[in-house]
Amino acid sequence: MSEEKSYVIGTHEAEIARLGLQHRVWRPSVLELWRQGGITQGQTILDVGAGPGHAALDLAEIVGPDGRVIAVERSRRFLAWLQATAKTRGLANIQAIEADLLDYTWPEAVADRIWCRWVLAFVSDPVAVLRGMARALKPGGKILIHEYYDYASWRLAPHSSEFEAYIAKVIDRWRAAGGEPDIGLALPQLLPAAGLEIESVRPAVFTAHARDFVWQWPATFAREHAKVMVDAGEIAPQEAQRLDAIMAHYEADANAFVVTPGVLHIVAGRPA
Repeated sequence: MSEEKSYVIGTHEAEIARLGLQHRVWRPSVLELWRQGGITQGQTILDVGAGPGHAALDLAEIVGPDGRVIAVERSRRFLAWLQATAKTRGLANIQAIEADLLDYTWPEAVADRIWCRWVLAFVSDPVAVLRGMARALKPGGKILIHEYYDYASWRLAPHSSEFEAYIAKVIDRWRAAGGEPDIGLALPQLLPAAGLEIESVRPAVFTAHARDFVWQWPATFAREHAKVMVDAGEIAPQEAQRLDAIMAHYEADANAFVVTPGVLHIVAGRPA
C-alpha cells in the first residue's frame, strides 16, 4: 500500500470536513460554471486532484448512471472517504484512481469534460499537468478551471496590516514549496501552449460579514493554516494566537467584512 501523501493542512477527518465546508461555500458558483461548460448526463468527467471528492459526488449525480466520474487524487485517505461516501449514497459511477498528477499516465481522449479546482496552483509543473489533461480530453471536450489569480487580495475591512502580513507569509510558504498561488495569471499562455483554446474567463470573489456562511471558509483556513505554520516552526505560537484574536475582533464587529482572494473561472476546449 502506498504512503499517504502530505497536503498543506493535512488529510485528516477535520480537513475533510473543512474541504466540505469550502465546497458548500463555492457550490452555487461552481454549479453555474459546470452549466456554462456543458456538464450534463451521460458524460465522462475527469476530476483532477479530486481531494476527498465533494465535487466528484455532485458530478456523479449530474452525469447519472449512464455517465462516469474518474477521480484522480494522490491521497489514499481522501479516496477512501470518497469511496465510502459514494457507496453510502448509492453512486456506482465513480472510479477512484490513486496517483500523483506528475506521475499519472494520462489516458488518451476519454473525458468529455475535466474539472480542475485549486490544483495547478500547487503542482511544481503545471505545464505537464495541462498537457496531460489536454491528452485526456476527447476532441471538442472542455476543461473547467477554478484557480486563484490574486491571493494577496484576501483582505479584511477595516484594513488590517497584521492580517495582510500573515497572508504574505502564507504566499511565501506556498511558493517555497514549488507552487504558484497566482497561477491564473499564467493560464492565458499555458493553456494555448497545451493545445487548448480559451472560451471564457470570469472572476469570482466573495465579500462576507462574520454572520454570513461564506465567512466560515476563509476564517477556518486562516486559523488552521496558522497552526500548521506553528508546527513547522515558521511562526511563533504567539503569532497564531494574535491571528485568532484578530479574527475574533472582526467577528465581533457587525460592520466588518472579509474580501476573499480572487479566483478565475476558465473554460478551455480541445479543438474538435
